[in-house]
Amino acid sequence: MMRSKKQKIIVLMMVLLALLLLATLKIRNKPSKWGTLSEPLQKGSIIESVYGIGTVTAEHRYQLKLGAVSTIQRLYVNEGSRVKKGDKLIDLEDMGSFKAPFEGTVTFLPVKEGETVFAQSLILDLVDLQDRYLVVSLEQRGALRVRQGQKARINFDSLRDESYDGRVESVYAHDNNFYVRIGVAGLPSQFLPGMTGDVAIGVAERSGVLLAPVAAIESGKVYLKDTDAKPKMLLVKTGIVDGAMAEIVAGELREGDVLYIRQKLTP
Repeated sequence: MMRSKKQKIIVLMMVLLALLLLATLKIRNKPSKWGTLSEPLQKGSIIESVYGIGTVTAEHRYQLKLGAVSTIQRLYVNEGSRVKKGDKLIDLEDMGSFKAPFEGTVTFLPVKEGETVFAQSLILDLVDLQDRYLVVSLEQRGALRVRQGQKARINFDSLRDESYDGRVESVYAHDNNFYVRIGVAGLPSQFLPGMTGDVAIGVAERSGVLLAPVAAIESGKVYLKDTDAKPKMLLVKTGIVDGAMAEIVAGELREGDVLYIRQKLTP
């Protein structure tokens, strides 16, 4: 009986403590005429990234085009058929059988048996849907900062809660456009060639640095919650910025300081 009573008292105390903590947070974050208060500043790690849109690309692709007019004698596959290396794909008059050069999926087959096909017509497309990588197009400024071996993080619109780790395999140019090849180990099979995702390539990293919310920094100035009723304006210099937080490399800010985020001021 006494044990049950003690347990009830402990539960009641925990509920009261949680309510007190919630009330304290609400008071701390309640907007004032100066703005919304940030969390106390802390030291931590920050990564500067170059951002781009990546296109899923198949490592192996086989396209069958003829050098002369021929007739389809027999089809062994349909669009969507999975084949193994060496499986027959198609028989052509006077040309014999064509076989799969690797394991993959037939993604394009616009012809029928008995149909005449002309030279340079694409009559079959075979793609390895398992072995894929991403190609990211970047502006020159971003491409200059990317190096082989840098880490990348990939997110897809359909699965925002999931992210995938990648690594820069190469940087190259084509027709005055700049591209980065990102290798991704264990990319789920549902991400097919042609699908796109958001790619963040880490180009610089700092650890143990003072961080402040980007939203609290206004043209090199921050507004510190001081003991006086009025905020104290301070000049700061920033280093790496990751979109939400910024590295503070110069200024009078210290750990534990609280800033006003004036951009979020409630009218």
